[in-house]
Amino acid sequence: MNDTHTHTPTVSINGLTKNYDTPAGSVQVLRDVNLKLYPGEMVAIMGPSGCGKSTMLYILGLLTLPSTGKYTIMGQDMFGLDKHQQASYRREYLGFILQSCNLFEHSTVYENLEYPLIYSRCPVSNRRKIIEEALDKVNLMHRVTFPTNQLSGGEQQRVAIARALVNNPKVLLGDEPTGQLDSKTSEMVMSYFKQIIAEHDTTMLIVTHDVTVAKHCTRAFQMREGVLEPAVFEKGV
Repeated sequence: MNDTHTHTPTVSINGLTKNYDTPAGSVQVLRDVNLKLYPGEMVAIMGPSGCGKSTMLYILGLLTLPSTGKYTIMGQDMFGLDKHQQASYRREYLGFILQSCNLFEHSTVYENLEYPLIYSRCPVSNRRKIIEEALDKVNLMHRVTFPTNQLSGGEQQRVAIARALVNNPKVLLGDEPTGQLDSKTSEMVMSYFKQIIAEHDTTMLIVTHDVTVAKHCTRAFQMREGVLEPAVFEKGV
């Protein structure tokens, strides 16, 4: 799990720090984080609650700004863009998969996948084909008109994956994407991730507590008090 690659990184972060002001003084959540993410790989960041891994994910998702540091996607400096330009890059390059799925419960599977296409101003005439292709990737075409609140937990997570894929993002960001799934469904979801990443040369970063999930990844890191370092797995774990 080294960081030696011959390809150009999709994502590059350098010297990333994040400080929060509290009544007791400034608290440093991220400390000089450096990481490159390459096409076709899945990278895990593990660590306990409060270690900074979720903060890093929010920064990469352009949902919050760091205190210092540089962040590029496909060579473009993200922090040199204004809010509207960042929103455009978020729509074009980023896909989010969260533990809670965040589906619209009283809508159909189709309507859940259509929302990001509406947001990105995809023509109505193109949407069905895109939605069906995304659902086909996660073997859920038979649920296209099904109410999402009647799906199983595993099916809901697969809908969330499909929704993240409809705009064909270069980067997928997962925040405990298997956290609410049983071990069998988790294994199935990780297999979908691997297949999708391999087929589309996508880059995926997963924040997780689960060592089993991390072991599916190309590389794994541990976040300790805001410092990112390569993960070392214990034997038999």
